[in-house]
Amino acid sequence: MRSGDASPMHDTLRLGLRIAILPSYFGISILIGWIARRHSESANSFLNASRSLPLPIVTAAFLAANCGALEIVGLSAMAAQYGAQAFHFYWIGAIPAMIFLALWMMPVYRRSGVRSIPEYLELRYGGGIRLLNACVLAVTMLLFGGISLYAMAEVLQVVAGMNFSASVLLSAGVVLVYVMLGGVRATIYNEVFQLLVMIAGLLPLAIRNWSRGALSLTSEPRNHLWRGLPLVSHASPLDALGVVVGLGFVLSFGYWCTDFILMQRAFTARTEAEARQVPLWAGLGKLGFSMLVVLPGLAAYRLIPGLGSSERFDQALPALMRLQYGPAMLGLGLTAIAASLMSALAANVSAFAALWTEDIYRAHLVTWKPDRHYFVMGRVATIVAIGVSLLTSYINFLFSDLMEHVQLIFSVFGAPFFAIFLLGMTTRRTNERGAVAGFLAGTSVALLHLIAFSRGWLHYGSVMSANFYVAIYAFCTSVIVAWLVSGVNLRKGEQPPALRMNLTVRGIPQLLWILSALLLCVCVGLNVMWR
Repeated sequence: MRSGDASPMHDTLRLGLRIAILPSYFGISILIGWIARRHSESANSFLNASRSLPLPIVTAAFLAANCGALEIVGLSAMAAQYGAQAFHFYWIGAIPAMIFLALWMMPVYRRSGVRSIPEYLELRYGGGIRLLNACVLAVTMLLFGGISLYAMAEVLQVVAGMNFSASVLLSAGVVLVYVMLGGVRATIYNEVFQLLVMIAGLLPLAIRNWSRGALSLTSEPRNHLWRGLPLVSHASPLDALGVVVGLGFVLSFGYWCTDFILMQRAFTARTEAEARQVPLWAGLGKLGFSMLVVLPGLAAYRLIPGLGSSERFDQALPALMRLQYGPAMLGLGLTAIAASLMSALAANVSAFAALWTEDIYRAHLVTWKPDRHYFVMGRVATIVAIGVSLLTSYINFLFSDLMEHVQLIFSVFGAPFFAIFLLGMTTRRTNERGAVAGFLAGTSVALLHLIAFSRGWLHYGSVMSANFYVAIYAFCTSVIVAWLVSGVNLRKGEQPPALRMNLTVRGIPQLLWILSALLLCVCVGLNVMWR
């Protein structure tokens, strides 16, 4: 009788050790929001906190904003499914774009004095394209919020045995409290705290599997980035053209240079010099973070039977933690994943509130109210964003891993808008009519291409490869249509010099060159090592 009772009691004790750290983490997150509330009493401080934070905080928040559900769960699943190819999302899919942002695009944003990406589009093109961009971004943020909640539920289901609904309600409730208290400032300081928790929870797992030889470089194609990768092949899971052009240029530059959340973080830097350093310092962190996420995913493929069949690839990282961590470390690992997912959710929720309030409601619907009205509207938008994210979290059951869903969203909407940004910053020809036509044409081509792929009329070796090619086709279509529709009739003074990119190298500070060269050298070295 005693032996029969011992097992349930033992299991209860182990479960308690697993989740003991979570309440403390949730409490600290809410405490940070409480402390930040005194600096968030106006609409701008609650929604944007523009030009008010020190460089280390901004850099950590910039990095943490990218290290959410997409990174921790999505790319570990990508590594388990595709192998070392997941490193492409950190190296060729990040470093060149971050350097380009620091050297050439960030000065344009800072000189123009904008507080958001849609605001720049209004200055460059007009109010119509700002409204279009804001509406599309609002939808994508709600979808990304759902991704974070879904991933959180996957983690808690594997590690703690919680059901889907309970998981999403718990994480959404904590995020709602601290964002309502402190706005974007509370979100940013929580991102810094969450980044530290993520590193603490993931680093032991990466070190353990590396030291045990689970990640040894062999001739197996899964363990290489470029060896065996065909130049162009729709039958292969990935090919060089899709990786270099689709991911390395269109998706990467579109994300790192024009993403609303990342730029919202960068715009909080106090000076232009500090804002230009943010993506470069964050790039060094990005290189290190790649090891914490991809290496466990590679090990999970070898160590977890049934991964990809009886267990979804999205469960690769929590399943590996359950296999290799003891109760205490499993609690820390669970908290690390929870931190990443809540970071992503909070970032999208606070960004949606700012986007709706400033770029849609205040700019186009109600323009005459006092500041207090927009402050209250920002809080209402926060509640709405949480509620809609709860609903969109169920969409993710349609995809085999989160990265497929994420890249689908970026391919359809991000690639056309990046084309519009690039034309706006480098040419005087493009006008608002051409920008709207280019975006609609690029999005239409992307949707038609995806329909043809899903119906079996077009064939690719993987959904990811299809997404890369969708991005290429959407970008090219947007550039061509925007250029042709804009015509040659330019209004005098249509593009002030402050809105135009200066592609020369004169005047770039020496520190930026040193950091850029260091990033490129390390990136090239890693590609050679894993070639």
